[in-house]
Amino acid sequence: MNQLLSCEVRIGACHLDPEQVSKIEKVLKEFLSLKQPFLRPGYTLRQMADELRIPLHHLSAFINQRHGMRFNDFINEYRVNHFKDMIINEEWRLKKLEAIAEESGFNNRNTFTAAFKKLTGQYPSEYIRNIRSNFPA
Repeated sequence: MNQLLSCEVRIGACHLDPEQVSKIEKVLKEFLSLKQPFLRPGYTLRQMADELRIPLHHLSAFINQRHGMRFNDFINEYRVNHFKDMIINEEWRLKKLEAIAEESGFNNRNTFTAAFKKLTGQYPSEYIRNIRSNFPA
């Protein structure tokens, strides 16, 4: 995979052409869907780059250029979506908020709450209240 990319380096940035972006997008989507590495607390860009066999700076440039965010926000978006799926699947009825956040890959409640608010515009408790009001027991 590391032969996929050639970088044009300008002011320390890696610029990927559309074909490179398309190839990485496909590999990354499949990897995230099948392996769900975002569920591992503390998962890093380096770990992902190593597992995908993509140079670190290429993967970082891809996430920045294609998704318009840094790696932690990118991974947290997957974690928040996993959390939301668990809530919709009624797992919130059986587990505490902290437990679901941990199962979604977050290290602690504060990190989870901050990421959730940043990505959705609301706190997890607000989101759960809305789900409960829309889908009563």
